Amino acid sequence: MHFLSHYYTEQPNQSPFFVAGLGIPDLTPGFARIHNSIILKKPAPEQDDLKEIHQGIVRHYAGDKWFHASALFAKHVSLFCSAFLKEGLDRERLRLSVIAHIAVEMMIDRQIMLTERIVCERFYEKIMMADEKMLLCYFDFLKLGKEKNVFISRFGFFKEKKFLFLFEEIEKMVFGVDRIYSTVTQTKFTNEEKDKFIAAFHNMDAQIRYSWKQLLKP
Repeated sequence: MHFLSHYYTEQPNQSPFFVAGLGIPDLTPGFARIHNSIILKKPAPEQDDLKEIHQGIVRHYAGDKWFHASALFAKHVSLFCSAFLKEGLDRERLRLSVIAHIAVEMMIDRQIMLTERIVCERFYEKIMMADEKMLLCYFDFLKLGKEKNVFISRFGFFKEKKFLFLFEEIEKMVFGVDRIYSTVTQTKFTNEEKDKFIAAFHNMDAQIRYSWKQLLKP
């Protein structure tokens, strides 16, 4: 799942630190390794605010576990792959299944933002309320100096640009997918590939519009 999907499925929990914790793994590259090797083996912090951050991270991975195991999610990844191939995208150059995985998650966030905009507004209200000093204390609790610096840089950009509101335009979503994919694979989309992805996203938009709520049911 992506940012809004995690927040949507964890309502009514509205703790700012819990909501910020939900987003930490998506804002910190390689955090799954930290979750598996450190967080799962370390007792939760005793301080209340730190405990909320910790619980948000734990719930993030619990949500991803059932979501990625869903047959409906697998079906949509396959549908997106087919849409990419139909537009002539090269599966030898690009890992289309990885891109489809990212695309499904981001398109669900798009539908939440379009149909229940108040959810996106509340999400940003909550993370704006989370004291950054306390978030950094959580990284210090885990002794993650390098990851702390990466997170705080990305968190600031994410809040300043209100990135999720950009999902209203599919062209900007493709920019976001390109950014995520290139970070992971060091391969950027060409302009021609971007145009093909935009066409595929538009074609798949209606599919997600009618199925996103079912996708978010455990």
